[in-house]
Amino acid sequence: MSEEVYEQTSSCSGDCSGCSSTCSSRQPSKEEFLAPLNRYSKVKKVIGVVSGKGGVGKSFVTSYLAVLMQKKGYKTAILDADVTGPSIPKAFGIHEQAKAGEAGLFPVVTEKGIKVMSVNVLLEDEETPVVWRGPIIAGTVKQFWTDVIWGDIDYMFVDMPPGTGDVPLTVFQSLPLDGVILVTSPQELVSMIVKKAVNMTNSMNIPVLGMIENYSYVECTKCGEKISIFGESKISEIADQYGFLTLAKVPLNPDIAKSMDQGKVEELEASWLNEASDFLEKLLPVFDDKKNNVKIAVTTDENEKVFQHFGHCEKFTVYEIKEGDLIGKSELDTKGNGHEALVGVMKENNIQVLICGGIGFGAMQALMEAGILVVPGMTGDIDIAVASYLDGSAQTSMQPSCDHVHEEEHTCDSENCTCEHK
Repeated sequence: MSEEVYEQTSSCSGDCSGCSSTCSSRQPSKEEFLAPLNRYSKVKKVIGVVSGKGGVGKSFVTSYLAVLMQKKGYKTAILDADVTGPSIPKAFGIHEQAKAGEAGLFPVVTEKGIKVMSVNVLLEDEETPVVWRGPIIAGTVKQFWTDVIWGDIDYMFVDMPPGTGDVPLTVFQSLPLDGVILVTSPQELVSMIVKKAVNMTNSMNIPVLGMIENYSYVECTKCGEKISIFGESKISEIADQYGFLTLAKVPLNPDIAKSMDQGKVEELEASWLNEASDFLEKLLPVFDDKKNNVKIAVTTDENEKVFQHFGHCEKFTVYEIKEGDLIGKSELDTKGNGHEALVGVMKENNIQVLICGGIGFGAMQALMEAGILVVPGMTGDIDIAVASYLDGSAQTSMQPSCDHVHEEEHTCDSENCTCEHK
């Protein structure tokens, strides 16, 4: 080892953030990989829609979530990263080519105003196969972010190709994803495939916002019986295993195939993904619209910090937000009645969002079923916690946690704990 290298190594603090050396131990930060957004664009929230295998209806979920968010009054867009199997333009009946100017490429706009960029709107013939190698495809996806003039977008959905190859890796590294939605189907092999996708998201530090099961059942048009033609649903079992939320179970319905094939997904009237879109609106809020009024409760300790045990919390601080501004702040005394009573208290006081530290899966599920968004894993000053939630900078975990020691000196574990304190 040379004297210069030895000196660098021996004086290394382990913090690469302010170091210009290119030694072997240097690990680039996530921000170093992010591609710059087109300078004429502003995208507030970016949500990836992923699947471990093809043919599970990922493009329908992407398309219809964008439709529902657009109906709510938000400006939405779809970046079609499934370059070799693009189906987004067909779902919206898009057949024209995208236009370009000196400042960049303009996305195609659907009848209802959703902005779309896909390789199919760049080809002279939309049926021309894309026979490109992985690095070229990945580079194209990155250019959809850097070279497209998206304008002002509230929610962008990224329809990713199945699997864990070059393109998903490029999206995870290059785009500032706020989280991903996993789309699955009921088949037995799903759990193994989901595990691969989960491992990839974990390795890239991308949060899983929840899971949606497609082809979950067929509903008899005469008697209403739900028939599981692909086997019994596995999504609840998988969601419990990983601590994820089940956002929707979508049936195998001919109206979906018809709307996608005829390019009329915007005309589809269905409620299967309504709760999922409501969840995204609460979890990843944007506050540019007057309709964004929200009431947030925060578990609070005696030092005005986020209290770490929802079930034992005696005081909540309630924030009333209107048009992104704080209009009221008050205390809610609960006497520490346990999580079942607390769910009722939240409902009675019209709480829409709960910010907390540790919380068990049962309590979290009960709150979600009551229409209350749970934001767990928060710590520190309650005012800062609310501010970071509102501006989207909060470092949260959607996995329920309960890792403290209870009065009986029993240590909880979020996966296996069944004690009543959760």
